[in-house]
Amino acid sequence: MKDYASLPAEEKEALVKRAMDVAWHIEYDYGNCIQSVLCGLMEAFPDMGLTSDMVKASFGLAGGGCISLKGTCGALCGAAMAISLFYGRPIDDLPGYYDDCHALIRTVFDAFEEKYGSVLCADVLEHNLGKAYDWKIEEEFHAYNDHDGSGHDAKVAAFVTETVARMILDGKLKQDGKRPDVDNPYFVPPVYRERGLV
Repeated sequence: MKDYASLPAEEKEALVKRAMDVAWHIEYDYGNCIQSVLCGLMEAFPDMGLTSDMVKASFGLAGGGCISLKGTCGALCGAAMAISLFYGRPIDDLPGYYDDCHALIRTVFDAFEEKYGSVLCADVLEHNLGKAYDWKIEEEFHAYNDHDGSGHDAKVAAFVTETVARMILDGKLKQDGKRPDVDNPYFVPPVYRERGLV
């Protein structure tokens, strides 16, 4: 992957804007927060490893999981997928230690929670619209649209996309085979220390 951290500031800002614009427009025009985030990142950083099959597979995670509104915001799930491309546990190293990836993802979750008051889809909708409209009920679908729900959700997708894009541009996300540079406050199970993995 290209060393995006070494780009001049104006090129970095142009990439952030491109990623955010794509995410915003996809969310606003078509919906699906997770796909919006992933498409924005894929547009700005085509060499990061995201594929169209990954974007397709993410579809059901939108709206708190199958648009149930009950789970984590799909935009955050997109951030977790993107960061995991850099530091997630590979299939050929299932016994390995990769919890630093969780710590890095948690920094995005924490920033999101500070901005929106929660990471749960329904809570974010209520924060932004005053109510968590259930898109599966016709009257609520129309009320969501009457309150510019798509515009609010597009801003959420753009915020998450910007956060991950800046992590790439600041050199926090690299495909260099090394562990991420992150303060990991989490408990490390002894088995990982015994194996010499941390």
